[in-house]
Amino acid sequence: MTPPEPKKMYLRKQFAYDNVPAKPATEPPLPTSEAAQNHVPNPYCNSQITHESILNYRNKSTHPKGKDLNIDYAQPATTHPESYPYFVRSRDSLREHITSLFSSEIAMYDGAMGTMIQNYAKRNKLDEEEYRGERFKDWKCNVKGNNDMLSITQPEIIKGIYQQYLEEGGSHMIGTNTFSSTTIAMADYEMQDYVYELNYEGARLAREACDAVTAKDPTKPRFVVGAMGPTNRTGSISPSVEDPAARNVTFDELVDAYFEQIVGLMDGGADILMVETIFDTLNAKAALYAIGEYLEFTGLDIPVFVSGTLVDQSGRTLSGDRRGFLCFNSSCQAHVCWFELCLGSFSHGSLCGASVQMCGMLHACLLQCWPPKCHGWL
Repeated sequence: MTPPEPKKMYLRKQFAYDNVPAKPATEPPLPTSEAAQNHVPNPYCNSQITHESILNYRNKSTHPKGKDLNIDYAQPATTHPESYPYFVRSRDSLREHITSLFSSEIAMYDGAMGTMIQNYAKRNKLDEEEYRGERFKDWKCNVKGNNDMLSITQPEIIKGIYQQYLEEGGSHMIGTNTFSSTTIAMADYEMQDYVYELNYEGARLAREACDAVTAKDPTKPRFVVGAMGPTNRTGSISPSVEDPAARNVTFDELVDAYFEQIVGLMDGGADILMVETIFDTLNAKAALYAIGEYLEFTGLDIPVFVSGTLVDQSGRTLSGDRRGFLCFNSSCQAHVCWFELCLGSFSHGSLCGASVQMCGMLHACLLQCWPPKCHGWL
């Protein structure tokens, strides 16, 4: 029997990228936009953004008539020196700054508003009357528990909490009081029309607090992180045990809700956008899709953070997605530069390590882990 002829081996075709010399990564992967690739600073001149979709939401603002809204936050280029750790809005690239910050020192982020508001209520009167304030004293339903509403009715309380995080906690970045400020979540209080104002005021108060504290020590600039919560509906889980296919929200509805929130946050002075407390990967994808649309419409380079939550020892989210799927889906959104992994109270050292290792393998962006005892609510 004649032995078979050996298979002919062909040389692999060479492409241009095969000859690109390898170089060490000095920052998270950059989005494909021109602004991100070239580290173009955000001009902080939102009044020059005139895309139709953005103007539509601005025009829906429920701010009292006659109130002059400031949506521009540029600073003179000579405000501070031109080298790190100083930062001047409209002059410096925030992407470059936070990369240097995270690479050179321990950066602190905080903004758990619910627990701080509860602590305030233990020492001070904060009932239905205080939540309503003068403006909403005749509102048609109960609003106690709508913490985001306090940015409008009790701004001194919210600003005071921001200042505590900055001055006493030493935070470099603080999250805004906007966890539930979407049309979907605000439907519980029949306040869908106030979403732009809620996000604007939540970000504006944080902007004022950050600027005041930064002025005292310009070597430690403080930044506003626009908090985008998961909403109280899920795109992946049926609300009815009798009908697994039923859904009470669509992907497009989630995108529209998040987009309106983004417009309010950026107009209020947010530096960074954060999709936080992810329990459903589909909701997170909708939020990241909305952010992508905003960046495309404006041409800006806005750093994006993502915070995912694992709830059991299998390393799954509440909707059943594995940690790897969560990491992969968020990392596919090229504008994500920081990923937070929040671990539930089930976790001990070995489980924390396994989850961090998995996410580190799948993510090219910066990675942070919150062990259970570091959670603000535990």
